[in-house]
Amino acid sequence: DVLKMKIVPSKVSSILNETKPWTWIRKIGSDVAAESIVLSKGEKIRPVHLALLAQLGAPLDVLQVKTLPRIGVLSTGNELVDAYESSKLKSNQLGKIPDANRPLLLSQLGAYGNCAPTDLGIVTDDDGIDAISSRLNQILWGNDETEGIDVLVATGGISMGEKDIMERVFVRGMGGKVHFGRMNMKPGKPTTFITI
Repeated sequence: DVLKMKIVPSKVSSILNETKPWTWIRKIGSDVAAESIVLSKGEKIRPVHLALLAQLGAPLDVLQVKTLPRIGVLSTGNELVDAYESSKLKSNQLGKIPDANRPLLLSQLGAYGNCAPTDLGIVTDDDGIDAISSRLNQILWGNDETEGIDVLVATGGISMGEKDIMERVFVRGMGGKVHFGRMNMKPGKPTTFITI
């Protein structure tokens, strides 16, 4: 006999009446209607999607997905002090400023949720074209331990000053091509777009 019970917190109160077999048991396929689209092409897969796909019998080990683009953020300049290292942030450091751009960009990119931001730290102008080019080539293309990045956002070092060497790093040191090198906008006039 199948019985229906009234459940009260912490105890069974009483048996009310009998139920019929298969009451409250869902039939196979009743949770998603036939021909339903449960995930569209290009949609970002969230944890609930994985559970739903598994529930529907989709083999997750062969699910074809694209990885999020990896975006590296690099700051340049002798004047920068790493804002993540509070011991270095002292108000009496002449000619030094906190690196505010990198934390802002990393945080904003992370908030978008459609990319994987990577903190590449700070390079100084004194590191030189060859050393910076070598480091960036390794970061971009990866090595045995790292996969590399897809996009590099570098702040600073691109204007007209003697120490602004980043355009030379990208073009001469890495074989890049400048698509545009100035914008009619202030601040931001030296914004440059280079492909490598």
